[in-house]
Amino acid sequence: MGKPVRLVLIAVGAVLALIVLAAICVPLFLNTDSFKAKIESTLTKSLGRKVTIAKVDLSVLSGSLKAENAVVADDPRFSTQPFIQADTLKIGVELFPLIFSKQVIIRGFSMQSPKIQLLRAANGTWNYSTIGNSSAQTSQSDETKQAFPNLTVGEVNIENGRITVGAGPGTSGAASATSRVYENVNLKVKDFAFTKSFPFEASAGLPAGGTVELKGSAGPINQQDASATPFSGHLEVKHLDPLAAGFVEASDGVTGTIDNLVLDAAWSGTQMHVTKLLVDTPKLTLVQSSGPKQVKPKDPNAEGASMLNSLSVDDAQIKNGTITLATAGKQGTAVYSQVNAQVTNLSPKSASPFSLSGQLPNGGSVAANGTAGPFNQENNASTPLNATVSLKHVEIGSAGFAPPDAGISGVADVQAKIQSNGQTLNAQGAATVVGIKLAKDGVPSAKPVQLQFTMAQNEQAMSGTIQQAVITIGSAVINVAGTYQSSGPTTALNLKVVGNGVSINELEAFLPALGVHLPSGSRLQGGTLTTDLAVTGTTATPVISGPVRINNTQLAGFDLGSKLQALSSFTGGRITSATGSGTNIRSLSMNVREEGGNIRTDNIALDVAGVGTATGAGSVSAGGALAYNVVLKLTGLSVGGGGTQQASSGGGAAGALGALSGFIPGGSAGGAALGGVAGSVLKNGIPVAIGGTTSNPTFSPNVAGLAGAVGANAAKGLLGGATGQKKGNAADPLSNALGGLLGKH
Repeated sequence: MGKPVRLVLIAVGAVLALIVLAAICVPLFLNTDSFKAKIESTLTKSLGRKVTIAKVDLSVLSGSLKAENAVVADDPRFSTQPFIQADTLKIGVELFPLIFSKQVIIRGFSMQSPKIQLLRAANGTWNYSTIGNSSAQTSQSDETKQAFPNLTVGEVNIENGRITVGAGPGTSGAASATSRVYENVNLKVKDFAFTKSFPFEASAGLPAGGTVELKGSAGPINQQDASATPFSGHLEVKHLDPLAAGFVEASDGVTGTIDNLVLDAAWSGTQMHVTKLLVDTPKLTLVQSSGPKQVKPKDPNAEGASMLNSLSVDDAQIKNGTITLATAGKQGTAVYSQVNAQVTNLSPKSASPFSLSGQLPNGGSVAANGTAGPFNQENNASTPLNATVSLKHVEIGSAGFAPPDAGISGVADVQAKIQSNGQTLNAQGAATVVGIKLAKDGVPSAKPVQLQFTMAQNEQAMSGTIQQAVITIGSAVINVAGTYQSSGPTTALNLKVVGNGVSINELEAFLPALGVHLPSGSRLQGGTLTTDLAVTGTTATPVISGPVRINNTQLAGFDLGSKLQALSSFTGGRITSATGSGTNIRSLSMNVREEGGNIRTDNIALDVAGVGTATGAGSVSAGGALAYNVVLKLTGLSVGGGGTQQASSGGGAAGALGALSGFIPGGSAGGAALGGVAGSVLKNGIPVAIGGTTSNPTFSPNVAGLAGAVGANAAKGLLGGATGQKKGNAADPLSNALGGLLGKH
């Protein structure tokens, strides 16, 4: 067998020698420029793009052409800049057809550091989508058609590429739009062909430091629209910045990063099917518009529209997310942690089941489940929804449910059912709130509040109707209804708050939450409250106004009689003995207006047992300072319907005149003037100024008011005209009398 083997080896050696000789000799006889034009022509006709090559060198040993400064032009409708530009391009060719017949049959590509420009027009089409389309195919020669699309490439390699993605013609702000740049782009394709599926691997560096890796298969190439080419694969993205990477638009209000994103998907050219989508550890901030939603007209050719319209997802999950919610134009954020969500069997034409859980700001939790869909691409908020929501230990002031500057706080547990058809959202549910505070200067309520509500909201206009809200505090019931409208950074209110015969015993512990502060050491006991308040303005600066009436209550721990002790002289000592350690209020009515923490009360009508009645008006500042002027008509100093004085022992006109003459030096000589003062006190009451604070009120005589009530002549005589004293003299009998009589308490 040695001889045959030796003959075979000799024959093989001879063949190898011939190949080596050809490799050495061919470059001497072949002018590479003669087929450079043919390569350019072949690629130009097959790609439908102008292809130019500066220089071509032939390496017979490697069976390849090396092209320098290879350029593929862009679709002229998009740009005059190159679509692809590579400093070095190696093209694998069939060696023997090239040598013996100068026929160029391309078998492989390799590019080093190519630069690729991708542009998207206003209608959503990309500049790559017209590569190899039918218009180019009609002009191909038979020779070109033989090379393309029947081309088979053993391997395609792109290394260290750079892809720039920008806005194309017709796009708003295209000239000034910032392009996104993807560095370190690598692509490896095995057994590439236009007419069959081929495997590929790709990787790239994303803007803001992210990376992406993709493995799968693609093909056959759709020569009418390359973007409709089928593919399937496994995608993994790390440290993704959705805004920087172009996954979302700036107008979407989404910023932040995603640690890891995994996607298993297949695109048939007409349908997108996702078997798995995992968004792992997202740390995102969502800035929501507080105004009406601006819905853009749907563009059927928009980027990704065809894929989303046909999208189906078997399983989509968010794991361990941190979501920060903010509202445009408003201060403060709400941070939700440990956010987990899952959607299964997602379809563009049907509702899909979902579940959601997470930790709320400053503790608490949220859980929701139900169905959502079909998904609305134009406006997420318009996606139909049917869900049950459970919130536990929600801190209202920090969870994003109320404006930070509204002064509202408390810890709530909420159960709600939500239904939305995409246009109107209806919600009904119940809540328990502990430690509620509804005013900036309020104090958390010591008594829990129960709430049952039914409301409807227009998802486009961001306006809503509170159809019914029933607030229960113990056995006390208050009803709220009305409308609201979000616009820009504010939410306008138009609500009615109604309470009929509400038990004050139940409300007493709740009043501090509304910013109502009683005198120090006092509390309300018994009686009822009736009110019909209007709440207007905005959530940040509400205005509360309307009538309030209180009947048959006691201000326990506050002795009004002691504050007015000196006035007992007018009533024969009845005030102190009648009030004791508590003040019994038979009735109190007034019109209230609260704005910015300041309270104005008008048309006050007060009836206190053992003291008398008071009328007047005044205000309470946001700091609790009192400024009231009232007219006090004491019990025992009244005038009957016929003008007859009604008085008991020590009271009436005699009591008033006696009290005044006893307090005024020489008062018995006051004559008609003193009688006029007594008559005025008897008929019109005593003007009293109330100052101090809500926790420690003070009472003082309103001398000018009393003098005015007496009349100019009588006042002049009493104030010194009849006695020769000057106005302002320290011995002024009226000032001395009332100053000593009422004092400041």
